[in-house]
Amino acid sequence: MSQAKPHRLLYFFVAFVLLMFFGLIYAWSLFVDPLEEEFGWDRSATSVVFTLSIITFCAGMLVAGVLEERTSPRIVMLITAACLGLGLVASAFTESLPFIYVTYGILVGAGVGLGTDVVMSTTLKWFPDKQGLASGAMLMGFGGGTMLLSSIVTAMLGAFGWRMTFGVLGAVFVVLVVAGAFILKLPTPEYVKPLLEKARKSATVAAADMNGAQMVRTSSFWTFMLYLMLVTCGGLALISQAVPAAMELLGAAGLPEAEALMMATAAMGSVSAMNGLGRLVNGFVWDRFGYHACLTWIAVAFAAGMLCCAFAMTNGAFELLVVGFMLLGFMYGGNMCSMSAMASTFFGTKYYGINYAIATCQMIPAAIIGPQILALSQMDSGSYLSAFWVFFGVALAALLVSFFIKRPKEAKAS
Repeated sequence: MSQAKPHRLLYFFVAFVLLMFFGLIYAWSLFVDPLEEEFGWDRSATSVVFTLSIITFCAGMLVAGVLEERTSPRIVMLITAACLGLGLVASAFTESLPFIYVTYGILVGAGVGLGTDVVMSTTLKWFPDKQGLASGAMLMGFGGGTMLLSSIVTAMLGAFGWRMTFGVLGAVFVVLVVAGAFILKLPTPEYVKPLLEKARKSATVAAADMNGAQMVRTSSFWTFMLYLMLVTCGGLALISQAVPAAMELLGAAGLPEAEALMMATAAMGSVSAMNGLGRLVNGFVWDRFGYHACLTWIAVAFAAGMLCCAFAMTNGAFELLVVGFMLLGFMYGGNMCSMSAMASTFFGTKYYGINYAIATCQMIPAAIIGPQILALSQMDSGSYLSAFWVFFGVALAALLVSFFIKRPKEAKAS
């Protein structure tokens, strides 16, 4: 087993890098202003692109979960490379809304979903003894990708325009994902067995494995799904409109557009930074203190973040808006880690790929409701303020639901 230890760290590193680039799906807001300026599209119309990408992200994860049981991680990753390369390069030729709905909204979203599920599923099988921490650390890459790479994308947009930026990103994704396809592999049963036995004794993973059909018949799953949907609703809403929301506040303060854009991009970077950190911290808390502690602090951070954003918009306090963004990024990252950890802690590791994919389906209603509330609020009143108060109520509802979440009896360690 000692000979395989360096390998699992290598696979973790490869997974982290891939997930960091997959996380660029959250950088859609960087493209919003250039596209709206060139084509005259309104905010509600461009928000549909992000919503579609999240819906197809979930669909892609479901497809990946099925394909992993019938083929191999390599084949799924090669399909991922094809979807991302074709979707991003084709987006460079956009001339209409339906076209980018298909290229970015559907192809890129599906590609990211396929890739995320197969990378997470394959790599976590090397870490049955550290499910929460490994999930959080890898997802930190996914959440932090926007922070680490958004400045590069912003520079590319300024230097080359949005069309060339889409094309370059498409080529980069193809190279990275194809390389990852030939590096990542599943561990041997001999390597996993002693680690899995240890994890089951400590209740890090469920004592019995449940497949997707068994999982969806438990009340534990549906209660957790409701909680995840409420929190994700607010997180996706902010992420989809972070730059425009910050631009609204800065524009009201009279800042020049170029300076305001730079500060708004930095504010979005703070969301990504805390998004990544929240995933890592939550993974540790999940393993060390249990799921109840995780769910409580996530809901509290959600409520506090919305309060900060609402008061910031009321008083024109950009610094307070950034604090709100950071809290919301922190809670959203923790929420995504909880979704992954729940799949193995509550329902076992054997069917993790498909179970995790099913759990991500809560993002579909969240992606429809959250961004549209913000977009419609901005169109009707010219401000995002009222939406922040709505989401404060959503945060309180999530906190209430968290008290009713229990591990399924069938999955408790004996």
